[in-house]
Amino acid sequence: MRAIWTGEIAFGLVTIPAKLYTATKDLTPQFTQLHKECGTRIQMVRRCATCHRDVEWGEIGKGYEVEKGVYALFTKEELEKLDGGETTEAIEIVAFVEPASIDLAYIDKSYWVGAGGKSTRGFSLLKQALIDSNRVALAKTKLRTRTRLAVLRPHGKIFALEMMRYADEIVDTGEIDVPESKPATPRELELALDLVKALSGPFDPSKHPDEYRAAVEAAVQEKAATSTLARAPTGDAADEPGAAKEGKVIDLAELLARSLAKGDVKKAAGKDAAASAAPTEQAGPGPKKTGSKEPKKRAAG
Repeated sequence: MRAIWTGEIAFGLVTIPAKLYTATKDLTPQFTQLHKECGTRIQMVRRCATCHRDVEWGEIGKGYEVEKGVYALFTKEELEKLDGGETTEAIEIVAFVEPASIDLAYIDKSYWVGAGGKSTRGFSLLKQALIDSNRVALAKTKLRTRTRLAVLRPHGKIFALEMMRYADEIVDTGEIDVPESKPATPRELELALDLVKALSGPFDPSKHPDEYRAAVEAAVQEKAATSTLARAPTGDAADEPGAAKEGKVIDLAELLARSLAKGDVKKAAGKDAAASAAPTEQAGPGPKKTGSKEPKKRAAG
């Protein structure tokens, strides 16, 4: 598995080489938006409602709404400066706490952390120290251009790094109205405890599969077997005149030739000119390779 970045775990004057890996993957079935009439993929465009035209990525800025319709504009450099400027690829430990003191509501996204250097002595020492002291490390790290709180905890031969939400991002439970109820009777409590005991056991994730995904896959296979499929036009609509496919260079000569063959020269000429000026979609931010600096490639959210 390739690492997202190579950096270090730091606490005090100690630095330990480390590598960060993704720990999860989204297997939720993904559906494509299609035109029901012909089965063609629907394209999402970046269009300015004031200028009445599509805009390129270079024309798009970021603004923070201060009141309805009024925005404070920021450049990419300004946003990077707000969160410490240049990225330091490090997991900086700020405290050691008891695991039970961290509510699961604070946990957001998980990563794996492996040893990054030839020597794993410091890596193993920190892991054993956390195990023996029954502590986890509260840390700060910068991913995707924003500094986040995180929990670093031993996980077998490696560490798990769990990104956390900030305190003010947790909804106050006091806002939830819970009606008063009568206390349970001894008999009711006894039955409840018996039920808990009957259903108790170790957590085995394999016993709790994604039933929705399985149902979708079965339905797709059934539709494929019965030929209940939508077929897009040959070459897909993105290859038609005036529709610029993301990441594809428009061959103007080819589009003109095809338009001439259809006998619609005037209409095609206007569409083809617009297509040739349409921007090529830039690749969105993705997992970085080892040694690269992921946060620099991502826009601040």
